[in-house]
Amino acid sequence: MSDLHVKYLLIGGGLASFAAAEAIRVRDPIGPLVLIGQESSRPYRRVPLSKGFLRRQQTRESLFTAEPDWFVKHTVELRTGTRAAHLDAARSVVTLDNGEAITFDKLLIATGASPRQLDLPGSNLPGVFYLRTIEDAERLHTAIDKAKSEGRKWDDQGVIHRGRAAVIGGGLLGVEVATSLAQSGIGVDLVVGSSHPWSHFAGPATGKFVSRLLQKHGVTVHDAIRAQRVEGDGRVQRLSLSDASSVPCDFLVATVGTAVNKELLRGTPVVAEKAVLVNEHCRTSEVSIFAAGDCAAVRDNLFGRYRAAGPWDTAAATGAIAGANMVGDERVFDEVTHVSTELFGVPVWAWGQAAHVDRRLLRGAPNVDAPDFVEIGVAPDGRISYAIGVGPHASDPVLADLVKHRVKINGNEERLKDPGKPLDIF
Repeated sequence: MSDLHVKYLLIGGGLASFAAAEAIRVRDPIGPLVLIGQESSRPYRRVPLSKGFLRRQQTRESLFTAEPDWFVKHTVELRTGTRAAHLDAARSVVTLDNGEAITFDKLLIATGASPRQLDLPGSNLPGVFYLRTIEDAERLHTAIDKAKSEGRKWDDQGVIHRGRAAVIGGGLLGVEVATSLAQSGIGVDLVVGSSHPWSHFAGPATGKFVSRLLQKHGVTVHDAIRAQRVEGDGRVQRLSLSDASSVPCDFLVATVGTAVNKELLRGTPVVAEKAVLVNEHCRTSEVSIFAAGDCAAVRDNLFGRYRAAGPWDTAAATGAIAGANMVGDERVFDEVTHVSTELFGVPVWAWGQAAHVDRRLLRGAPNVDAPDFVEIGVAPDGRISYAIGVGPHASDPVLADLVKHRVKINGNEERLKDPGKPLDIF
């Protein structure tokens, strides 16, 4: 027998859950709503953790999605530091780790993801860090401070500094962490593994540009080289690489991917593969259960496939759609998914589905001294499926439109590549 019945139960304390709570309260101001978060903090934005917050340009308080009294004012019962332990989908009941059972009319699964652990000899040594939570970032702050006061000396054009770090992983997070550490005064070795950074979504021209930009700002980039072993006497002191070299470091940050938190769905009929599968309404295979954010893969009708809902804007959008539809709307996810970042002041925006790319067109020159270019990905059918903007015009909405309308290039490759010709003619 349950201890509590609610109309809306939101499992997950991140951005997607908060967006769902906001959407619900716009449509239903009084229906009983409980938000369960495993972290001790109220919902916050994770994106700045590897950027402004890691560089101490943003405060802890600025990360939160709302003031503490928002939840009271909107009659949202917020429970932090609480884990949902079991879901009985047939009986519409969730059991918490304290044994309390909550029945629901509608449920949102927004349990997020966890960092994949580094699987190398020595990876359990003190000094190996991951970055997912505020607490992770604050531990990195401590490591940065200690390295800068007591760490290894390194020479930057005749100026001696202290503190070196190794970052493993050439994806979006790894490049952001390397950038922020360098801007914090730490010497950085970035071990990419693949032929260039961002290889899972960017082509060689953009990837090599990222390498050159990092190197221009003092980051040593190890392209096409893998980490082999973490070494040290009681703590991290160096990282052995696949080319038989090693890099000294006072600490190491592993950014080797994430794993979806879907343990709650074990033994339930909710369909989940690598992520929880939801349709364009963010509804799972169970009609009363929705999912959003990092744990979900939403049906993208633009490309006819499921895609991760983890990027910040997608997490917020899927949370808001799920919340609205939990009340009774039939909102549809029809956005062009995108990610954005900033490297040493250079903005980068990317739209669309990189998996469809057959060939890439470069518009402009990827010059690290004055970056302003676009990489356009073309699918085998000749339609644009992906676009990356770098520099002052990176967020040009025309790039999103090219992808949204799956524009067919029709032999216009040279015009597309010419920065003197407007893109909106297509």
